[in-house]
Amino acid sequence: MWRVFYSIAATVNTVTWGIYFSFTRRYIGVELEGGIKSILLITGLEWLYAFSALASSRVTKFISRRSGILLGSLGSIPLLVSIFIRDPTGLAAVLSLTSLTWYLTWPLVMSTVFSGAEGRFGRAYSFFTIGMGFGFSVGSLVMGLLYYAGGASLVFAACSILYTSSYIIFFVFYPNSREVLGEESGGSALLTVRSLVPAIVAYALLVFCREAYYSVAPVILSGEIAKILPDISERSQYVAFGILYGGLTSFLSVPTRILVGYLVDRYDPRSVLLASFILYVSNYWLFISLGGLATIVIWQLPLYPVADTSINVLLAKSSTRDGRTQALGVGLAFSAIGGLGVLPLTAYPDLDPVSVGVVITSVAALGVAILVGAVSYGMRPRRAAPIT
Repeated sequence: MWRVFYSIAATVNTVTWGIYFSFTRRYIGVELEGGIKSILLITGLEWLYAFSALASSRVTKFISRRSGILLGSLGSIPLLVSIFIRDPTGLAAVLSLTSLTWYLTWPLVMSTVFSGAEGRFGRAYSFFTIGMGFGFSVGSLVMGLLYYAGGASLVFAACSILYTSSYIIFFVFYPNSREVLGEESGGSALLTVRSLVPAIVAYALLVFCREAYYSVAPVILSGEIAKILPDISERSQYVAFGILYGGLTSFLSVPTRILVGYLVDRYDPRSVLLASFILYVSNYWLFISLGGLATIVIWQLPLYPVADTSINVLLAKSSTRDGRTQALGVGLAFSAIGGLGVLPLTAYPDLDPVSVGVVITSVAALGVAILVGAVSYGMRPRRAAPIT
């Protein structure tokens, strides 16, 4: 029964992020006139805090895992403070602090989810995340209505309430039979990371490609919506943007997560991760090239669940219970390298979608080469030891 409530809490948490991402990207980049560079800035700052995931397993040295999870509710504070900030750079800096609490506590949540999975990690993770696509859709849809009703203040206040509520549910329905006191053993986690370095490095490169894509997309998508619906008000533009930014695509992620969960249980998750590179690069070029309604349709394809499920299940499969929190935390921390990689792009004075696409394609090619080499090496027959 606790798994049901954890899935509900994950859905509520993702409603928050649906509101957050669909609103902040347009609000900072378009209304506050920060442009693509301001979106790259908040993206990079959010990823900076991913390194805090390394401290997740250390939390249990001082308090229980259950109490550590509740620390995530502190992310409501920067959301409330943001109500009073109108400068795009300052707002990006404050809002990014919400990510600190998420990265610090999410490995604790996921480690709990994978407990008792008995090898069917893909199924356990799919069940946990099955409502997250729906949650992001609801958040994106509600965002425009919240802004229409009460402006930025109501949007940030709603995010704060929902975010806190999700962690309260995680806390209340924590499976007491699996309570772990003290610090988890990190030895097995270190061995896991060492054996999965190629996959984790490749994932970091994939995160860069994804975040660069997601930084360019809001401005282009907003422009295409304005072309199709030129006569609607600014507040109505937010409603339309919320629907098309995440309101539709996230519904499609529900069956996608179920399918990918099955695939990563049956096949090597690294192969699924490899497919993510191809999907992101091809999707990006179609998105910036087609224009109009075609661009909006391309954006609806659910790509995030493919990479997200494959890397988390790979780490869970390859680690023991005692080191799983640390292994998942290391995976998130490594992904921060890719997320932070978008920050240097802000230094280019004439940044445009085509030049970003060239960088994305080049980085993706490197990631594919690393993964292909790792998969090929893993499939290579081992020579038997000589008999002495």
